Amino acid sequence: MSFLSIEKLCFGIQKLGLDLSDCQVKQLDLFSSMLFKWNKTYNLTSINERDDILTHHILDSLAAAAELKKYVSNNSISLLDVGAGGGLPAIPLAITFPEYDINMVDTVGKKVAFLTQVILTLKLKNAQAFHSRVEALNHTPYDVISSRAFSSLGDFVGLTQHLLKKGGFWFALKANVSEAEIATLGKEYKISHLSKINVPFLNEERNIVLIQRIA
Repeated sequence: MSFLSIEKLCFGIQKLGLDLSDCQVKQLDLFSSMLFKWNKTYNLTSINERDDILTHHILDSLAAAAELKKYVSNNSISLLDVGAGGGLPAIPLAITFPEYDINMVDTVGKKVAFLTQVILTLKLKNAQAFHSRVEALNHTPYDVISSRAFSSLGDFVGLTQHLLKKGGFWFALKANVSEAEIATLGKEYKISHLSKINVPFLNEERNIVLIQRIA
């Protein structure tokens, strides 16, 4: 028995212009079920209704996936999701793009334990989770660094700048973006794209922010 409304999920996927297989849809459903179950003990998210998990987490993440696809020219990229928490948007990204190398980092051990279990259960060969402070993470630089309501744009960039490849970009998912927050970015960075996105069945503001170093 499905955890989510598969009909509603598939409609949302189609609305976002994504093409996912039945297997990928089942992976999204299983991930949602695990998130719901583990949340009772691990406090992964404040959202605990099935319909809200679909709209606020799964379709929200898939809307980000649809946007990310527009700005990635290479079919195979490396991405680090910062403050990964319950795996949003990283797990839906890993499901949607099996050709991408998706890494996640979080400071909370129990959240990383959950992510590790999800990766094993869903057999996501392209995903890995690290238990670390992002500023202390030592890793080969990434093409893209993403976050979802992680911190201010300035802190997001400042804490992760050692992990971004030359020519790469930061990909932030924000409910709101103010001029004051934009001002937290240093003069060596620029916002190369800022736009509102529409999440199916969700009547709330969502924004995508792309940030790059100024050459």
